[in-house]
Amino acid sequence: MKNSGSKKISERYVLALFEVATAANAVAAVEKDLQNLNALLKENSDFVDFISNPLLTRAAKGKIAGAVLKNISAHKITAQFISLLAAQKRLDLLSEMIKLFIEKSAISRGEMAAELVVARAVFDAETAKISASLSKAYNKKINLNVREDANLLGGVVINVGSVRLDSSLAGKLTRLQQSLKVA
Repeated sequence: MKNSGSKKISERYVLALFEVATAANAVAAVEKDLQNLNALLKENSDFVDFISNPLLTRAAKGKIAGAVLKNISAHKITAQFISLLAAQKRLDLLSEMIKLFIEKSAISRGEMAAELVVARAVFDAETAKISASLSKAYNKKINLNVREDANLLGGVVINVGSVRLDSSLAGKLTRLQQSLKVA
């Protein structure tokens, strides 16, 4: 996200999409479509280039986006939403809008997203324990996303909402360094 202005724009579009999807009882279908598009954004650099290309006309972007949506058998609401974004030259905000919609959808189901950042791969049993502990602490179902970051050196970082729990070796070294500067 480039700035807070574009975040506010994304939030307004997502709120409208969520209201339309809720009224049509299609939140799950739209969320699935957006997850598929998000995967495409992560896997396909050509799709990312297409979305961010300022030289393509609105009509060309709409036509290409329509073909992509047809290929993934997207719901009518998702197709209309992406067409609207193309017409309004807002496709460059798609990634942020997908993230916001998935968060809003999870909240509506009483779920909460969390991220577990680890230095090395973890076993499913460890992930399940951490997820269960977070679920108990927050009294909500936790959707835990696991990401590896070798820069941590060891330990973990857990991000839940605006809370960051850092018990990584890199974090401890940084805090030690800061405390030594102060002393």
